[in-house]
Amino acid sequence: MNDLSFNQDVTSLLVSTAEHLRIFNCDPFGEFYVLPRGSADRGPQPPAGAALARMLFLTSLTIIVPQTSGTNSGAENDRRVLQIHNLKQHAKICELAFPLPIRDVRLNRRRLVVFVDAGQIYIYDLGSVRLVKVLEVGAFVPAQDAPGGRPVVAALSPDDASLLVLPLQAITEHTDLLNSQPAGADLGACLPTDPELLSGGPAASMPLGPWVELTHKNEQARLAKNPLQSLADLRQDLGGWVVVYDTVGLQPRLVYKAHDSPVTRIAISSGSKYIATASAKGTILRVAHIHAEAGQGPAARLLLPQVTNLRRGHHSARINALAFSLDLAVLGCASESGTVHLFSMRCAHPALTTPPEPGASLDTSADIGDGPGDEHSARLSSLEDLNENLANLLLLKEPEAQRARRKRSKDQSYLSALKTPSKLISNLYTKLLVKRLPYKQYLLSLIWEKPRRSFAYVKVPDAAAGHSRPKSVEIGFSASGVLMLASYSTGTLYQYRIPPAGSDERTECTLLLLNTFYGDAQGEGRSAP
Repeated sequence: MNDLSFNQDVTSLLVSTAEHLRIFNCDPFGEFYVLPRGSADRGPQPPAGAALARMLFLTSLTIIVPQTSGTNSGAENDRRVLQIHNLKQHAKICELAFPLPIRDVRLNRRRLVVFVDAGQIYIYDLGSVRLVKVLEVGAFVPAQDAPGGRPVVAALSPDDASLLVLPLQAITEHTDLLNSQPAGADLGACLPTDPELLSGGPAASMPLGPWVELTHKNEQARLAKNPLQSLADLRQDLGGWVVVYDTVGLQPRLVYKAHDSPVTRIAISSGSKYIATASAKGTILRVAHIHAEAGQGPAARLLLPQVTNLRRGHHSARINALAFSLDLAVLGCASESGTVHLFSMRCAHPALTTPPEPGASLDTSADIGDGPGDEHSARLSSLEDLNENLANLLLLKEPEAQRARRKRSKDQSYLSALKTPSKLISNLYTKLLVKRLPYKQYLLSLIWEKPRRSFAYVKVPDAAAGHSRPKSVEIGFSASGVLMLASYSTGTLYQYRIPPAGSDERTECTLLLLNTFYGDAQGEGRSAP
């Protein structure tokens, strides 16, 4: 099995193997299209199995990258051709040949984005199959690596905004990222061209400052105090930076720091409202809430009003799948540990991009939602306990005499009057102490960013421990809210009922149905026992 993919509305599952491409309807489950190996009896067909395939929503437009046989045209030519098919008419619309193997493909109604092994990103206008841009990024297959190479870390929004989200560490000095002019002279050609580099100097010296948004977590960092002038400046701050690129306007729209270590997985929601990222450590996921600056037109700078922190676990694990539900209520996360975690986005507690003004209060009611009065009192009590614990941390090095006086006058103590986190942060005494703490960034994160845990989970059936494949499952959510998991190891599509969010305890999802799409039992469906 080469590749699995859902279409954008999770109505179809595409299964690419060395022998064929099969397309299944998800609900009700059933095969409705197959391209067998070497078939040529119904119009132009791929010469061999499919390396990967992508479908444009529930339309007949399908992108196919054939896996050519080594006995036909040589193994060195595998995955170098991209075909655009109309499955309803059994017709091949267009064929694009690339100089190096294709690593991945993303598309929506406006753009087709092709990633090749050498590190180029080819951006096409899907309506005319016209090349509009070539971006230079780091190679996905370093020379010393095995042919499998590194997975593509990127996401293209499914809506017409056509935002391409990339880790900044992937951008090279020779990129055309900041040049808003389309590709060169043969703009109308279908065939890819070599990247057209800017003549004014390497991209490392080009300013990125106008698009940089700082969250509260990193606004105290060294780069926040110095001018953010170039790509080289941001690279000095290690990894974790993300760039949101407008593939229609051909310019960046937002640059922000999502993690302290390199970003290894990205997902963007429908409507381009949320961007989820995972780092190499995989313990914390961050969801950036983005929106365009008001009154500035379609190419307006994107703003980052808040960030939601989600804790997957305490032990490091590689995140190999991220996906938002169609209604933006749930984020699904799969890791090499064999567990799929589901996080609620409806009661997300925002991590403020800037601290509130003195005297303002930090509203934590969004953590749980509206509830009875006794629950509200319990939350206030917990908040006061948090303030007291933080105050104790701040006063660890307090002189003995001063600590004794504070103990005798505890009822009239200044700290005992601090009822909200904003007052705890804003008072001068606390600020002076925080500046002297060796772990002040951790303390600020503790106050402003409260990571939430998943409300539901699924143990991936028959997940192979230590499996070499970059992914174990593909995650999708149907329009009715059913969780879909397509497993590489078992060749089975699992459908789960998602429990309601809001409980203090994590709940395991209920298996509703499983259908086999690959193997001896292909096409068989079974209800949950």
